[in-house]
Amino acid sequence: SRGFLDVGSLGRLPTKEGATINFGGVKRKAVMGDSGVLGFSEEFEGAPFIKATIVHAATTDETAIKNFTGENITLNTNSGKTYTLMNAWTSDPLEVAIKDGQLDVLFLGTELIPQ
Repeated sequence: SRGFLDVGSLGRLPTKEGATINFGGVKRKAVMGDSGVLGFSEEFEGAPFIKATIVHAATTDETAIKNFTGENITLNTNSGKTYTLMNAWTSDPLEVAIKDGQLDVLFLGTELIPQ
């Protein structure tokens, strides 16, 4: 599925195919006892995220992307599904792959809402 990424005040970013979404949340593990499985335990595993590859162009504002915080991001897919990452921020330092003309960006947020 292909999609496009609307990133708050940054507008629509020119992305390559293959963005990744993760809902974050709880990981459940089996709790074992002498007689077998007793149930499960829950542990918060991580924050929801959208990971995308942005095309590096003359108009790409790396500083604005690097400093992006506290806005919603919407990923619209060609399958008709839309995902909104709430109160998002740029997680990792930016790295531009000059040869490929792209930069990978990881946006974390407080909640990923499918619509």
